[in-house]
Amino acid sequence: MNVSVIGAGAVGCLLGGLALEGGHEVSFCGSAEANRQLASRGLRLVLAERWVRLPRVRTGEQARSKPDLILVALKRHQLKELKRLPGAQPGAPIFFLNCEPEDARSLIPPDGEPLWGYTLLTSVLLQPGEVELASRRSCLLLSRHPRLEQLAPAWRAGGLEVHQTEDLDQCARSFFLWQLLFLPVALCHSTYEHFLLSEEGRRVAAGVLQEGLETFKRLGRKLRRLPFMDPQELLAAIQKHPGEPASSEARPDRAYNSLLQSILRGRKTEVRELNEKLVRLATEAGVDPRWNWRLAQKLSRVVQVGFYGGPLELCRALE
Repeated sequence: MNVSVIGAGAVGCLLGGLALEGGHEVSFCGSAEANRQLASRGLRLVLAERWVRLPRVRTGEQARSKPDLILVALKRHQLKELKRLPGAQPGAPIFFLNCEPEDARSLIPPDGEPLWGYTLLTSVLLQPGEVELASRRSCLLLSRHPRLEQLAPAWRAGGLEVHQTEDLDQCARSFFLWQLLFLPVALCHSTYEHFLLSEEGRRVAAGVLQEGLETFKRLGRKLRRLPFMDPQELLAAIQKHPGEPASSEARPDRAYNSLLQSILRGRKTEVRELNEKLVRLATEAGVDPRWNWRLAQKLSRVVQVGFYGGPLELCRALE
């Protein structure tokens, strides 16, 4: 199958690279610098049990004009800046990753077939053309579609769990609530598991998730449990054993979420928008969003002054 990947960041290179290794024709369309690096150096994927070297990678103008599937792996602000999707054809399936339908609606051509997916994983762009799958367990939540079923074996071969579901809207809401934790974790220059090892980290996480779950409950929006990283299960575990770590593993890792990677590289960040969106929804539902509101105010402090020393210092600043 001929696949065009729009966005040569960590997620786009990971999924596109695995598809290329699996025998599909894949081209990448990223920034001018990303295209240049991929064309000259190829692509290297660092996986849990092995690494993949793909020396020949198509980019930009080398892409075919009529792909069988367009995979869009762009951040929200990048989607808003686009006028159109390169190679998009009427009736062609377009697979959007980790975005909400309203962010992508203007990019779907007449009779276009939008597909949606969400990544429960952490991929780190070590340098242009080199991506590490840093999460210990990685999962894709996908729409049901024959083209995605064709790609699923290649993604599974790379160590990813692939779940196709009819209830993707409900999964998307749970995914949204999980992403609310990106901000407090990033403010402490930490990872998800290490943040939850401390009592203060669990206190912050519980406050953030409780506001989100209560908001969706009052708005009548159903949630579907995620295979892991599920916000309902995490909150229940914290409330049942508040003094015990949510994870017993304290070994160092590099599973930095996308917000922290953007902060460290001095790039535009957008995850705060999720917490701000929850604040708006909570206000509409009559829920006090104090944790999410206060967190949304702290990102500028990190950019100007520096990271918090840990969950204890952040928790004190929020209370």
